[in-house]
Amino acid sequence: MKLFIFGLLLPFSVCSNVENFPINSERSIYVVDGDSVSLQMRIAGIDTPEIKQKCRKSAAHVIDCGQLSKRYLQRLLKNLPGKLNIHPIGVDHYQRILVRVYKGDVDIGRLMVESGMAYSYKDVYHLEEESAKAEKLGFWGFYTPPIRPYKWRKLNRR
Repeated sequence: MKLFIFGLLLPFSVCSNVENFPINSERSIYVVDGDSVSLQMRIAGIDTPEIKQKCRKSAAHVIDCGQLSKRYLQRLLKNLPGKLNIHPIGVDHYQRILVRVYKGDVDIGRLMVESGMAYSYKDVYHLEEESAKAEKLGFWGFYTPPIRPYKWRKLNRR
């Protein structure tokens, strides 16, 4: 896990043209130990099912769509060839750093949507989402795809 976090943070330290993004919340930084921090980052342009969000793969088979999407992202980052590149582009309203993530030349956010494992956020990858729906890829081929994550969050607020 520490190696994975290091891999995510390394591009920030080696890129001299990275801009500083002020973070106004300690919620964005996770203190690992006395000399290590991890940053909360969000892949820009996509939204995925929440970790506890369920959907039906078949009429009788309920699965954790949030976990499915998470595992898919982990496999992409591990198995795609090329170097991991993270490009910060801003800060969202939860004070997470918004990033574009590439593995080699592959835009990971775009690939998540194209594969049917993420929704396009604010129509950034609208065409890719429509194509995945038409081809019934990822959760679009399920008996009941997950509801949009923002709707799920609204229904499950505590």
